[in-house]
Amino acid sequence: MVEHCTECTDPPLVRRPLALSAVALVLAPATASAQTGGAEYRPEPWLTPRAFAVSPAVIAPGAELTIRLRVDGLPRRMRVRIDLVPETGGPAATRLRLGRRVTGRVITARWTPELPPGRYVARLRATSVLNREKARASGVSAVEVTAPPTVASTGIFPVQGVWDLGGEDARFGAGRAGHTHQGQDIIAAAGTPVVAPRGGFVSWRAYQARGAGHYIVLHGDDARDYVFMHLQDGSLLVQKGQAVTAGQPLGAVGATGRADGAHLHFEIWPGGWFADDSQPIDPLPELLAWAG
Repeated sequence: MVEHCTECTDPPLVRRPLALSAVALVLAPATASAQTGGAEYRPEPWLTPRAFAVSPAVIAPGAELTIRLRVDGLPRRMRVRIDLVPETGGPAATRLRLGRRVTGRVITARWTPELPPGRYVARLRATSVLNREKARASGVSAVEVTAPPTVASTGIFPVQGVWDLGGEDARFGAGRAGHTHQGQDIIAAAGTPVVAPRGGFVSWRAYQARGAGHYIVLHGDDARDYVFMHLQDGSLLVQKGQAVTAGQPLGAVGATGRADGAHLHFEIWPGGWFADDSQPIDPLPELLAWAG
């Protein structure tokens, strides 16, 4: 027979809810704290440039730059671009887009910007592919574009070999289909050396299949631009941005592009080749003086 107390309530039935309530009171704050802490911690994307350098710091117009950079951060993918901005401020003078890259790695690139002489600031901009607004990085590096120092020189005839100035059709101002002749043609055998008439630097080197063929623009030490067209294929000996001295070989007479026979088409631009408000002049008096 089980003894039963009629004057009291069963203690276990009374104390069990109290005990559970106490446990709940103890656990509830801890659970709320854990939930609150989890809600407050949301790691934001970030990007940090660890290295950014543009070299060399001083270049001639048309010379090549080497860019070396590294950006670390939580985003694995980023977009990278480099802006060259005038030191005095204003919009970017030119821009290099490196596209999508991986963070945490060293990136090396080569760039030949088209810039006039002046002081510039290279600005690195990296943005997260997923969240451009919250993940950005930037860095700066100074760049100066300057014409290489040269010593003023007297003129040298640009064709070193047997040559002829041709007839009226070879002269400056002669009629052409849709335009007038902007230079003087110097007729010579293919392969005859072409040299720099003055010191300076090569501001342009290119190929135009339906026009000038292989051609070079030399910015002379007298601030004038000298243009050499129809140069022989494979004969060019100088690179864009390279400093040259008077008499230095540039290439050879050829017939590339739109040319009737081997000859050198030669132009002089006192105000800069195709610069604003600039026009070529008749080079014949200069050529005759150089020829002696």
